[in-house]
Amino acid sequence: MFDFDALLRLLKRREANELRLVPGASPKLILGNRASRLALPPIDPGWLCSLAQDLMGEDRVASLAQGHPVDFAYTHEDLGNFDVHVSGTVDEPTISVRPEIDRTLFTIEPDNDNVSPEQGLRAPEALRKTLERAIGLGASDLHLGDAEPAMMRIRGELVAMLDAPVAGQPVRPLVEHILPPIGRRRLADGLAVDFSFSVQGVGRFRGNAYRALKGFNLAIRMLPEKIPTLKDLHLPSSLAELANFANGLILFTGPTGSGKSASMASLVDHVNRTRPVHIITLEDPIEFVHKRQQAVIRQREVGVHVASFAEGLRDALREDPDVILVGEMRDLETIQLALTAAETGHLVISTLHANRAASTIERIVDVFPEHRQGQVRLQLAESLRAVVAQRLLPRADGAGRIAAVEVMRTNRAIGNHIREKRVHHIGSVMQTHREEGMWVLERHLAALVKRNIISEDVARLHSEEEVLFETYLRSV
Repeated sequence: MFDFDALLRLLKRREANELRLVPGASPKLILGNRASRLALPPIDPGWLCSLAQDLMGEDRVASLAQGHPVDFAYTHEDLGNFDVHVSGTVDEPTISVRPEIDRTLFTIEPDNDNVSPEQGLRAPEALRKTLERAIGLGASDLHLGDAEPAMMRIRGELVAMLDAPVAGQPVRPLVEHILPPIGRRRLADGLAVDFSFSVQGVGRFRGNAYRALKGFNLAIRMLPEKIPTLKDLHLPSSLAELANFANGLILFTGPTGSGKSASMASLVDHVNRTRPVHIITLEDPIEFVHKRQQAVIRQREVGVHVASFAEGLRDALREDPDVILVGEMRDLETIQLALTAAETGHLVISTLHANRAASTIERIVDVFPEHRQGQVRLQLAESLRAVVAQRLLPRADGAGRIAAVEVMRTNRAIGNHIREKRVHHIGSVMQTHREEGMWVLERHLAALVKRNIISEDVARLHSEEEVLFETYLRSV
């Protein structure tokens, strides 16, 4: 019916981003942000099914039959290399073909098996120089946008980077050089993309590429090469005890950008250094790369090695783990699987968006329908080991930010309050059980003030109970 080679030549000749073949619709080319339907008849599903099977081979056909989209490289003798994505069903597949990005500017970093090839690419020179400059100025984040100046976040505030090497360059080509094929497809579909990457000789970074009203944008977070210890983060030393639990659920909570990932990585690193166990991490994206020490550690990235957190959790339960890190508990299915894993002899470490330890309980329970909430409270009362709620505050010396934390350890009293829907009493238990490693936020704020790490004004701004803060400030 159609000549596939002719369609590929048209894709190359028009310098389009993508050729999309959908059963029952005319072939379509994607050029920039615009879709252009070709003046051709609708595609016969039988022809498309035959083409897909010829391109994929038996193993990939079997994977598609199980409901898994398939990604692979296709080489044409005259036209070069293409990235192919096949989704849908075996009988009615949808095929997306993209010219492979020219990678002559890149070099693979081969030093770590846990990092996928796409994450070890050497960035284009302008981005490399910009990142080097941002790191030299002490920036934690870098923001790039089409026709806009580069902006850095330094000590919590956004400032312009004057004469940035990437100034005046469109963001999309820069992003497409860094993204793996699945990420480039998501971006073409108008979706935001999370990813991580390394720049050889500069460092490791987390990125988010997204579209906005005025074009493409890229937010980059600088990641430390060295995984920080709990001491490096000025976290209470009692948190190290959490690494000794054989099972249960440990949650790090707080708003976006509050340092949860660094704290969680520190705890996993402590497990890695002290226990001969099997650790599986599920991350979106992989931020801190762990090297094998006493533990066997396997890091998997959502969208690269596994389709979702929920699917990764289901897989992990069949892979003999002792410790499972879940980057974020985003939905009911992931939360339910995490609770099940914690109840069945695994230590599960994860994050959640909640401001205080007590509100974390309600945040989890409210995800479930009302008729299941009683059972979830029972599960939490039995399996929840600790909640660490944190937020980042500016240091008094201007040298960056530091985490102020609240630590709840589940004891018999707190378990009863969770079970009986009395979470508003949890704060009182935390205040009276300091010897068990509990910290209310106001106590940690007062301790940081007394050590001259944060100012008293900053502490008062973030304290939610002024009288309690004053009490701790006088007694520390």
